[in-house]
Amino acid sequence: MINSEIQTLTKVIVHEPDNGIDHVSPEIAEELLYDDIVFLPRMIEEHYTFTQTLRMLLGDDNVCDIQQLLQDILKDELVRNELLQYIYDNEDLSLGKYEMLKQIQPEYLAATLISGVHPDTDESVIKPLPNLVFTRDIGCVINDHLVVCKANKNARRRENFLTKFIVKYHPIFASFKDKTFDFCIDENLEADSGISIEGGDIMLIHPRHLLVGESERTSLDAIFELKNYLFEKDVVDFVTIVEIPNERYCMHLDTIFTIIDEDTCVGFAPLMFEKNDKVDIITYSKNNQRAILHPTLKDLIKEIYPNMKFIPCGNGVSPFAQREQWTDGCNFVAIKPGVAYCYERNLKTLNAFKENGFTVISAKRILSEEYTLDELNKTIITIPSAELSRARGGPHCMTFPIGRK
Repeated sequence: MINSEIQTLTKVIVHEPDNGIDHVSPEIAEELLYDDIVFLPRMIEEHYTFTQTLRMLLGDDNVCDIQQLLQDILKDELVRNELLQYIYDNEDLSLGKYEMLKQIQPEYLAATLISGVHPDTDESVIKPLPNLVFTRDIGCVINDHLVVCKANKNARRRENFLTKFIVKYHPIFASFKDKTFDFCIDENLEADSGISIEGGDIMLIHPRHLLVGESERTSLDAIFELKNYLFEKDVVDFVTIVEIPNERYCMHLDTIFTIIDEDTCVGFAPLMFEKNDKVDIITYSKNNQRAILHPTLKDLIKEIYPNMKFIPCGNGVSPFAQREQWTDGCNFVAIKPGVAYCYERNLKTLNAFKENGFTVISAKRILSEEYTLDELNKTIITIPSAELSRARGGPHCMTFPIGRK
């Protein structure tokens, strides 16, 4: 159950960067949605610092790696065969590689399906999933319902297939058995379906009010399908569509806006907090009242949270605002009201939080001094990000919350 973006986090899915990222070469980097060739050992170290603090603050059992969840369900031979057949039917996979995958021992198959690397030869069998470190995009929980997303880019499509099967067969998702909206259905998998939706564009900012970004990665048709489903099932009362530029720097809504608590949010001011001709915002209601246009996202948020403070990325000063937005200075994830993660490199943004009464503390200090979640209030936890940020995603992107209270 998740009623908002800011409740105390109780269970979350992550994924440690894997050796498939080492198989991203300059020739295929753009196809695999990477702008650069990252240094994997440092990336793993930075991600480990992040997830270790999550485990300390939330409890080890409440931070789940998606590879382990996949490994759990692949122990069942019927599930294993069904999933491999599904991948063969829906990916550009040769019969030879399909047969090779079938021969891999079950305990190693999950790693191969994610990294693309054969466990015995360290050679590529299939294309890697280097973006799965950003688990936010594979799905989301909206109140007591679960959405299985469908990626816009082919490079991420297998992520959705794996999620589909984990949701179907893993006991961790048992409570969503009859409350799942799966975008990975046959008609949507057609190349020309035009349907795509990713979790970075979906934010439950209030228990009955959903924001969805119409973006490079999320189509309007998908948003309307989701809206109609949620209204029919009485999951929310309002769905606001935020149409953002179809550009790389703002690929998802969470790259330009996130919420910290009922009094604080952070965003890229030129798009989110100031009136402009690049963003359109329209709210639909369940009771079929006339749709409402909003001048800015700031105006909409003020209607829901009248005391909200709007902290601009980069402290609103150019060129720092643009630089820090690019390195995910708007991409925070709250683990309880007023306590959230941010990359340490976004210094101007962090200074803005300090000016608004927040304490800024490093994840390494959290680990060394063994903080508890109860000890943290109005705090931003910073994580190292030299390599993580080069993969084009932040702390919000790296988490798929499946439980908050």
